[in-house]
Amino acid sequence: MQVKRPVIVTAIVTEGLKQEYQQEIEESLRRVNESQQELESQSRRYMLQIPSADMANAFRRQVEEETRKHDSAKKELQERQAAVEQLQIGERVTYMQLEGYVELNQGDNLRDKLGRAEIIVKDGVIQELRDGTGGPDSLDSGPGGGLIQRA
Repeated sequence: MQVKRPVIVTAIVTEGLKQEYQQEIEESLRRVNESQQELESQSRRYMLQIPSADMANAFRRQVEEETRKHDSAKKELQERQAAVEQLQIGERVTYMQLEGYVELNQGDNLRDKLGRAEIIVKDGVIQELRDGTGGPDSLDSGPGGGLIQRA
């Protein structure tokens, strides 16, 4: 019987990986800034068309809430930028999580079979496979994982 189990992809930090992370963060910051500018522009136009003070106040509160969300997202991204800058070359970080399949047979030690499976990469090239079972393992790509989580 085959069952799914998590497979951790661990990256060895290089300048290339740090640049990749920084580019992703900068792109996210750009999108947040564009969204915030669009919100401000549209809200100014809409405020001129609102007929009552009560409706204007309610709308203003909604805009303020959206602005807080944008500010929070920017702060989180800036914290990630700082974390990327602190990464040391050669350090290992969790890059993503995949799902892998492992074959289970009667008499197998379940803990051994479902143990930590890991793929270690450096600049996208597999450096090492750690199966955790002592046997072959087939991998199936699953949901992507965390950015800058130390392994």
